[in-house]
Amino acid sequence: MRISSFEIHRQAAEQLQALGADVARTQQQISNGKRIVDPSDDPVGAARAVELKQEMSARDQYVRNSDAADAALALEDSVLAQVTEVLQRVQELTLQAGSGVQTSEDRQFLASEIEARFEELLSLVNTRGPDGQYIFAGFRSDQPPFEVDGLNIQYRGDSGQRQIQVDHGQLVYMNDPGDRIFMRVDNDNVNASGSSLPLVPGNDNGAISGVEVIDQDLAGALFPDRLVVEFRPPAEAGGSPNYTVRRQSDQRPVDGLVNVPYQDGGTVTAAGISFEITGAPQEGDQFVIETNRHQGLLETVQNIAQGLNNVDAVSEPEAFRQLIDATVQGLDQATTNVLEVRAEIGARLNTMEAVKDMHQELSLQLQEVLSEIEDLDFAEAVSNLSYQSFILQAAQESFVRINGLSLFNSLR
Repeated sequence: MRISSFEIHRQAAEQLQALGADVARTQQQISNGKRIVDPSDDPVGAARAVELKQEMSARDQYVRNSDAADAALALEDSVLAQVTEVLQRVQELTLQAGSGVQTSEDRQFLASEIEARFEELLSLVNTRGPDGQYIFAGFRSDQPPFEVDGLNIQYRGDSGQRQIQVDHGQLVYMNDPGDRIFMRVDNDNVNASGSSLPLVPGNDNGAISGVEVIDQDLAGALFPDRLVVEFRPPAEAGGSPNYTVRRQSDQRPVDGLVNVPYQDGGTVTAAGISFEITGAPQEGDQFVIETNRHQGLLETVQNIAQGLNNVDAVSEPEAFRQLIDATVQGLDQATTNVLEVRAEIGARLNTMEAVKDMHQELSLQLQEVLSEIEDLDFAEAVSNLSYQSFILQAAQESFVRINGLSLFNSLR
């Protein structure tokens, strides 16, 4: 078999290129410190390495989420701790005012401090986080959750709780809405609130205001039912606008208030609850009055501040005693409510700590597995590089010698 010079050169060139590529790949592995430089080096190992890196990236994100939840919950717990301190001080002032040894002037001084504490509470419940969002506003965190207009305190937030994912399928609440913490404070007394329910949504032809319980016995008999004020067809009252007040549960009329002629701004009393309706309600419009045994924390503090200025302990001893008793009870319930929420926050913080420890431990284990797959054994690599370099050098020298062989050399 005749081997041509071209074939010799071609085979030698291919062999030198292959040996050179081996040397270059080993040098690149040493430079990167990785056994797998290209997926072709180990397709199965490369695929497994990608999976491990994705899992580690997810774990890192979960840790960052846990840190964010930690920060939010720690801020909320700190604010609630300050709220608890203010409540304790207001309770001390209330008991001091009701001790019987205070003069009218002393009680006014106490009322002034309670008013200052009220402003402090209002600032606390409207606390903003580092991101500028109000922490007790639920999902409506871009606006102050509590607004005070004279003696009227309104909650502008909602009942939403933001969640963040801290593990596969595990979510944690990052906040608690202000209505749950500061508005739903249990109270023995019945309270009432009103809302409009127009026949055509968006057409608020009338408004309800001044909802107040004036007879606890009658309102207690109604609780937990609701009152519905429905504007009836004018033909039922000689062509005049009129309304009927019913219990929501069984639609029975209350206190004989059937087809009552409407008077704009007039006071209506039903089941021990008084209220006013203003505007021009149309046939089919309704107003709903809800009863509950909750009193807002801010209302409790505001009421004692106002009561110490307006209720005289000497001439109105029974009213003054009820004011003190109701305030102490309300503050006790409010403190209990805040402490329950703080206990839940503590449980969530413990969960965050355990979750972060778990992710960090798993990340270390994943890193060890990834290292076994793609990290380079430097001693082995250096030994391979020396061997490959030796083979490449030997091949180059043999090629040079073979390349110098020629029949023409013998004819000279």
